[in-house]
Amino acid sequence: MIKTLWAHALKRLPILSAQHPIARREARFMPDLMPQWMRRFTNFWSVVGFAALIHGALFFVAILLYNAPTPDLIPLISPFLTPFGTPIIMAVLHSVLYWSLLFGLSRHMAHSFGSELEGQTWSVLRLTPYLSDELAIVKALTVGRAWYAILRVLFALRLSALLVLPIAFAAQRGRQLSAISFMDALGVLIFLVQPFTEAFMVSGLSLLIVVLVQQVRWAKLYIYGALILSVGALNGLLSLWLILNAPIGALAILLVPLGHWSPLIATAFAPRLAAVQAEQTLILALTVVIVPLLIGAATFSIGLWRLRRLA
Repeated sequence: MIKTLWAHALKRLPILSAQHPIARREARFMPDLMPQWMRRFTNFWSVVGFAALIHGALFFVAILLYNAPTPDLIPLISPFLTPFGTPIIMAVLHSVLYWSLLFGLSRHMAHSFGSELEGQTWSVLRLTPYLSDELAIVKALTVGRAWYAILRVLFALRLSALLVLPIAFAAQRGRQLSAISFMDALGVLIFLVQPFTEAFMVSGLSLLIVVLVQQVRWAKLYIYGALILSVGALNGLLSLWLILNAPIGALAILLVPLGHWSPLIATAFAPRLAAVQAEQTLILALTVVIVPLLIGAATFSIGLWRLRRLA
């Protein structure tokens, strides 16, 4: 059913197809900018396997250090003596992949558009029977398809991370999985869509900056700065609210660089008062979904407008 609907969509909107002439050109002539090590993590079970392997190595090290005359190390190594070591490693790998996705996506966008503008081949592309908007959208979609495998793995890792919710509810609120409220469900949905909204925001920022700079090296520098500032600002605002209102309190400061875990932690340790929980869900929706989508849409639209003026 889904394949049939997608086939009809491609017939009506060929701009979405990977067989579009510009998309095929991009796939052929653009270098594969995904690092070799990341290609090993484009499958969910590969990530699980690597996590289990790393856990096994740390388990062996933990056994060797457990009786060592360094009692301060025991709290650090204890998790790796239990089955929880593998989920911990999976969470670490998720964080590495998440930030690698954002930086890799911005780098790929800088190369895709910057090389055309810096090499003055954009004007040659404009001689094809395609409008500048279609050219830009096809190029951006080609970049997105290159990184879709990582997004899919992140989504699968987040689905598996939701298993902590019933444990957290039972420990913190005395509830069972069947007692998840509407606000909890919204928090889960926000957590699942976060990689897609922030990837869209980064893509829009990257397009606008590279069109303004028109030089690959400097564009990458400015894009990385914009990425850190935008994601850091949104994470900082959310963390500040959690510090003041959420049960985790000052520990929320740790979520500034790890803001991709904020929706899950905020849902697992939500305030007891329904009004405060509703306000928290609104803050989550604004900082994780709505504002990133607005930034992405605004910057992408301005980038397209600038490309039309260059044509």
